[in-house]
Amino acid sequence: MNQSMFKSFARILFFILSMVAMASTAAEAQDKVSFEHQIKPFLKKYCFECHQGEDADSFRMDNDEMLDYVFAGDPETSELYSHMMLSEDDDMLMPPIDYTPRPSGPEIMLVKTWIQQGANTSDEDSNAAAPPVAAAEVSNFEKHIYNAIGSLHTAAIHLPIGLLLAAGLFGLLALRGNFVMSDCAYYCLWLGTWGAIFACVSGWWYSPMEHRGTVVEFADLFDQTHKVFWHRTGGLIVTIVAFLVCMIAKRTRDADPDEGTFWKLGAIVVAAAIGWVGHDGGELTYGKKHYKDLNAIIEMVVDPDKGGQPAAEPDVGESSSVTDENDGPTTDF
Repeated sequence: MNQSMFKSFARILFFILSMVAMASTAAEAQDKVSFEHQIKPFLKKYCFECHQGEDADSFRMDNDEMLDYVFAGDPETSELYSHMMLSEDDDMLMPPIDYTPRPSGPEIMLVKTWIQQGANTSDEDSNAAAPPVAAAEVSNFEKHIYNAIGSLHTAAIHLPIGLLLAAGLFGLLALRGNFVMSDCAYYCLWLGTWGAIFACVSGWWYSPMEHRGTVVEFADLFDQTHKVFWHRTGGLIVTIVAFLVCMIAKRTRDADPDEGTFWKLGAIVVAAAIGWVGHDGGELTYGKKHYKDLNAIIEMVVDPDKGGQPAAEPDVGESSSVTDENDGPTTDF
């Protein structure tokens, strides 16, 4: 890698890291959460119906007993947050799966932030106060901007997937020296790489919205307990590799437009990798059953005797909320 390529790579890597840092900072840089004005209304709305007063079913959440389920400073080990609100077990999920209304994503993130900040039940301890109306409006506007960027992820991710898959296909067709196919592969590779960068950035905003592996500390990047871990890690790796292939392709074409077997093979590898990342993201969003008809077609080809009949599945009803494929009940948020 010559000096020019190294500088270009450093710039793009700095850009990615800067955007990631901005997302992480935005998630952390919040006003102190007020228990009286933010957390207590949440508990009243979703918890007090069953967990208030002496006749509470299991435990009370209107007194200090609630703190037995909170580990101040660590929401991931706090049962109130991770084991109840985000549980994959319908029997553990709180509020219950059939309770309406359901807590929204920002509301649950508010509880997480409150625990991270020490889970104070006295606003005097947290130096918090009821936010002025104007400040609350600004805060809501900023939250809408944050969520708007994150919501673009599901749309943005299809652009790099399509373009990088096309780059791999054109690269395969160009291996024998077809200059037109080589041009198509080159420009699809560049466009797909820039699209992948934007998808990575918007994905960072999207994670806390869907409660899928929110990154607050650097160590969170290596937390494999979140099902989004391989999707996020794979997306970052593919984006960096795609950019390196772009730089190699540019250098090769500048030297000799007729050469380029190495970068074309790289484009094919990137296409295969982005296909896997997209497939993994599809399963995270829609569940593995989303591909049952495709699997049935494959079975018809591989084993015609089966007739392409998918395996019998229990009738869970259309109103059931699918939670076993995600970190939380995505149909509700």
